[in-house]
Amino acid sequence: MNLYAIALFLHIGGAIGLYVGLGMEGLILRHLGYAETNSQALLWGNSMKIMRIVFGVSSLLLLIPGVYLAEVVWGWTPWVITGLVLLVVLSAYGSVSGKKIAANVFSLSKNNEPIPAETKNNLRDPKHLRFYKMRLPIAAGIIFIMTIKPDLLVSIVSIIVSLIIGIMLSLPAGEKVKELESA
Repeated sequence: MNLYAIALFLHIGGAIGLYVGLGMEGLILRHLGYAETNSQALLWGNSMKIMRIVFGVSSLLLLIPGVYLAEVVWGWTPWVITGLVLLVVLSAYGSVSGKKIAANVFSLSKNNEPIPAETKNNLRDPKHLRFYKMRLPIAAGIIFIMTIKPDLLVSIVSIIVSLIIGIMLSLPAGEKVKELESA
């Protein structure tokens, strides 16, 4: 067994972990939106701690072996740089939005009282789910360019297409119909 095979395995494991974390995030966002009491919100809020660990470990598994593979095998090609930049952007946004949601959840008292109206509105803010839906195809776009290993132009076009798909997925259903009708 050589170091390349181990690094590639860890790197692919990081990509799988990224999608596991994204799945957890979607589930947590959905359930926080339905939560009516402090204890229900705190239950799903505690799951955010596990999600952060999954994202953290996955990011390290993507980054460290990925840098090794870029240095030793692939070089700093356009698709490597594009994937790295997008990973940083997705991670930064996920961290910022996760902290906002966690701040709302963990401001709640540990009882079974109804969630205060302002906190409930913050937790049910549709932008959380919209931005989450935007990140899914972008993550798929990163996997696409990592698999295909295209030149700079195709890397950029792939990410633009992923972003457009993400925007379409994040629009409320009524707006999607209006967009399609006006096209």
